[in-house]
Amino acid sequence: MKSKALVLGGFALFISAGAVTAAGLPAERQAGSVSYVTGGVSDEEASAFKAMKGSYPLAIELDRQQPGAAHAEFTADANVKITDRSGNVVLDAKADGPFMLVKLAPGQYRVQATLGGRTLEKAVTVGAGGHAQATMDFPPEGR
Repeated sequence: MKSKALVLGGFALFISAGAVTAAGLPAERQAGSVSYVTGGVSDEEASAFKAMKGSYPLAIELDRQQPGAAHAEFTADANVKITDRSGNVVLDAKADGPFMLVKLAPGQYRVQATLGGRTLEKAVTVGAGGHAQATMDFPPEGR
């Protein structure tokens, strides 16, 4: 009986992990009561993030302007910190790509992203059953 429960538990874990993988996203991570997923470096993964961003209360996109380019380009390796209305840090993590999808409780938050010594900040409100987006557009390096 014990081995049957162990097999069923492992199967349930496999199914839940497969649901994230099936969407084309990396595995979700946990930071306190907040879960998040980050990445989007490859074109395939970026498409998966864009498709799934409406399924998360907060979507963060990290871009950097390039000298002479008409459009910003995706960037990675930014440190992202999210604080709640009371100033409590609810997430402090490194972005593995240009996207970070975050499961947060409804409320008001401040998103800070730091890249190359420069910090950008945006206020966001996550509504009940709603969705918020914070796009962080970093200037070109050296500016």
